[in-house]
Amino acid sequence: MSTTQASFYASPSSISHRPSSSPPPAPRMEEYSQHPTPAQQEAQAILSHLLTKLQDPASKYHTRYAKWTTRHPKLEEFCFRCVRPSVWTFLSAAPTWPALKAIGGDIKFPGRAIYFDGVLGLDKRPRVYIGQSTNTRLRIGQHFNFRYRRDNPSLHYHALQHSSYNVFGVLCALPSPGMGNHTLPGMDCPDLLLNVLEMWMCLVFRSLPDETLGEWLPNGVKIEGGFGGLNIAAPVDHGEKEREWVDLSDSDDPLVREYLAAGDSVEKKSKEVGYQERRRRVGDGELLVHVTPGALLVLGATLFVGVWMLNRSARARPRWR
Repeated sequence: MSTTQASFYASPSSISHRPSSSPPPAPRMEEYSQHPTPAQQEAQAILSHLLTKLQDPASKYHTRYAKWTTRHPKLEEFCFRCVRPSVWTFLSAAPTWPALKAIGGDIKFPGRAIYFDGVLGLDKRPRVYIGQSTNTRLRIGQHFNFRYRRDNPSLHYHALQHSSYNVFGVLCALPSPGMGNHTLPGMDCPDLLLNVLEMWMCLVFRSLPDETLGEWLPNGVKIEGGFGGLNIAAPVDHGEKEREWVDLSDSDDPLVREYLAAGDSVEKKSKEVGYQERRRRVGDGELLVHVTPGALLVLGATLFVGVWMLNRSARARPRWR
């Protein structure tokens, strides 16, 4: 937990003037305070409860997370040192839109990070989406691309479509895997570390559905948050082939109800978890191409006609002696 004002990131101006051959700036680890603020104490209780649930032998997450978490006894402290100081500043006061904007952070950072998108709706209600990426700059760039949003429908993008303003920021970041950092707590499996950090931040900011918050928050921590949430899938499921569908039909958020009733079937909405998984994979540099059987048929027919016309042209060409 941090009391220092040191920044994780270089300023955007310094990035824009850096020679292309220079390596990107590495995020610095924040200091771990022995005198946590009330906001940090609540966040610590949430993180401890999260790690305990992942280690529970009766949990479906035990196989994937238990050995990794127990292998790193200082994992909790390391997670705190990844969080930017401005996040604790925001959480230590009443949540307001200007305070959310003040979290800031370098959204051009090309490494692993947990980021947020604050969305101010046309109804003047602020909502928050939290995500992860191995290349934060590329991932946020996709969120800016309206064609990408059109082709990958989600509650997050529905909120953007019905917003008057939005702001991106960075909540926490991982150091580069190089320079011996792979020996740091949890860095032997950075994908799992990102999942835990994102899940933790989603719980701290209450950006998940109430059903999920009730399952993962410790007793005594209220479910209600200052802003509305735009996350649906639990980040600890990220990377699984199958992810649980969360029923949003009981949500009291008008935007969520509008999204569910926007003319699409429930079956289409239930595929959003898959959309989120695919978007993240593309955002992390994977190229996913889906070709339908009809497209293959058209492609084959086009190639056949092209070859036939070339052969016919060759036979009709006059021969000169």
